[in-house]
Amino acid sequence: MLVAAVDTATLNLSVALGLVEPDGVRVLAEHDERAAPRSGAGAPAGGHGARLPAALLELLARAGRRLAEVEGYAVGIGPGSFTGLRIGLATWKGLAYAARRPIAGASSLAALALDAAPFAPPGALLVPLFDAKKGEVYAGFYRATGPDRVEPIAPEAALPPAALCGRVAELAPSGEACGVGEGYATYDAVFSAAFPALSRVRAAPSALSVLRLAAERLAARPFDPQALFALEPHYVRASEAEVKFPHGLGPGAVPPGAR
Repeated sequence: MLVAAVDTATLNLSVALGLVEPDGVRVLAEHDERAAPRSGAGAPAGGHGARLPAALLELLARAGRRLAEVEGYAVGIGPGSFTGLRIGLATWKGLAYAARRPIAGASSLAALALDAAPFAPPGALLVPLFDAKKGEVYAGFYRATGPDRVEPIAPEAALPPAALCGRVAELAPSGEACGVGEGYATYDAVFSAAFPALSRVRAAPSALSVLRLAAERLAARPFDPQALFALEPHYVRASEAEVKFPHGLGPGAVPPGAR
């Protein structure tokens, strides 16, 4: 089964092609590129929206394949950049719907944990971290349970650095925890005293790990439009608009600052 995978949870765009076979996933091609952050209103268009689906078509050409040959789609569903996640998911859902192919999502934090697993001590708590802005990190808590598997130890969360250190101390009281990801680097001064970072590990999730996490579900799943429509980003925390306007902007809306 030829599967196309993507992750857009961070400024890193990762795309991969792989064959899901009875004994695992065989990689055909993968590509990563870093998007330039937008500088504000009126900034030139760019980022993931300017590169998808072209990045997939380029990867297919490199692998000697055609879009019509793709039999399934795997997508990272976050948490991470709200805009980035919407772009990746909307693109992959559109492709899957048009071709009537199955689609499955996987946690972007779990994908990064899977990327890090080969570099961690056996049984260590893997703590993938993205910078969530506003003084918080998106954090996952995983342990590797096989070559292509990680299992959650606790729910993913958006936490201030100090709270994250406390959570890690509770989950790994003997200190067998390893951090990885862009969020660790952002708060290195705080985290390095609480748990070490894994070296030689990518800072953003790979689409290949998204593919590996979703492979089993894709192989057993026919095209299901209801499942496709139900697939949504895993934001973890509410957006700024949801916080400011919990009842929307129509009748009954609560203005900012009103009680």
